[in-house]
Amino acid sequence: MLAAVPDCERISDGLLAQPTNAVSSLVFLLAGAWVVGQARRSRAHRRELLVFGAAIASNAVGGLLYHGDLDPATRAVHDVAIVAVLAFIAVFDVARLTDRGWPWTWRAFAASLGLLAAAIVVLPGAQYVVFGVVGAVIVGAEIADYVRERPELRGIAKRRLARLGAVLSLGLAATAFFVGRSGAPLCRPESAMQWHAIWHALAAVTMALYAYSAVEEHPPRPGVAPTAGPGPPAPSRRPA
Repeated sequence: MLAAVPDCERISDGLLAQPTNAVSSLVFLLAGAWVVGQARRSRAHRRELLVFGAAIASNAVGGLLYHGDLDPATRAVHDVAIVAVLAFIAVFDVARLTDRGWPWTWRAFAASLGLLAAAIVVLPGAQYVVFGVVGAVIVGAEIADYVRERPELRGIAKRRLARLGAVLSLGLAATAFFVGRSGAPLCRPESAMQWHAIWHALAAVTMALYAYSAVEEHPPRPGVAPTAGPGPPAPSRRPA
């Protein structure tokens, strides 16, 4: 009889405790590399994309370590990697809304990641509270961002379509996560097909789509000069 284990997949006697979940974590490495590649095409958000790509890729390390041995110490690495992605999105969204530049974005990201990581390490079980709080900030910032841009929208730009795709992908990822949890209706511990692995793939797609849509330039608020990024000044935003 198979014992209940985290994220459904049964524990293997091989090199990796949960082979499917561990190997599927490497998809975050591919997504992170793709986002870093996008940095070459961005004039205003090059450094932001480099940092975000590294944060995404860190989930490959965290997932491989945790699903490889299911140790509490590697669980902390796994959770901090998730927080790195969420914290960056939250900070970047706030920076866009308030027309902050790279120095503020970097300092705010480093400070928030340090505090949130400390909470996860020091307070066992706090990770879901941290995920929820940061997630709420992201949702609020995304709604405010949409309201801010709405008067200027002309049709559906490809980057805005990517943002909608990220929302859809996130919904599918969350569904895969919950239906395949240990004890959930679709959990099959002995199967080579694991819903948690699908969660990994869809989460990586969501992050890549967000990164692509985030390259889109936003107009500054009235009376606020646009922030100059590396390279030549960015032109005023047009629907892609």
